Amino acid sequence: MIMKHVIDIEKRDEETEEWKTILSGVHCNVNKNTRKKGYETVSGGAIRIKRSLTFEVRYSKPIRQIAHNTQLYRIIYQGQTYDIIDYDDFEERHKFVQLSGAFY
Repeated sequence: MIMKHVIDIEKRDEETEEWKTILSGVHCNVNKNTRKKGYETVSGGAIRIKRSLTFEVRYSKPIRQIAHNTQLYRIIYQGQTYDIIDYDDFEERHKFVQLSGAFY
């Protein structure tokens, strides 16, 4: 499978609240998130539309760490920041992982 896109994955330091790149130049496939195509939220009385994409990456031990606490990680794709909202290692096969990201 040819992975045509490149992303960076950042992790938030729980003590300093700063984001640090932990994986740079990760090759992936990108597609619309079929579970949550785009959805609205209300924040402070304003309606916000979130764009949701699925990033399929090869399984690795650093990627596996995301499953334990998705709130600490985010994806940088084409200059946009996507909060990771879901981690899916299909049938625990450890081949590919789908990371669902929401852009706010």
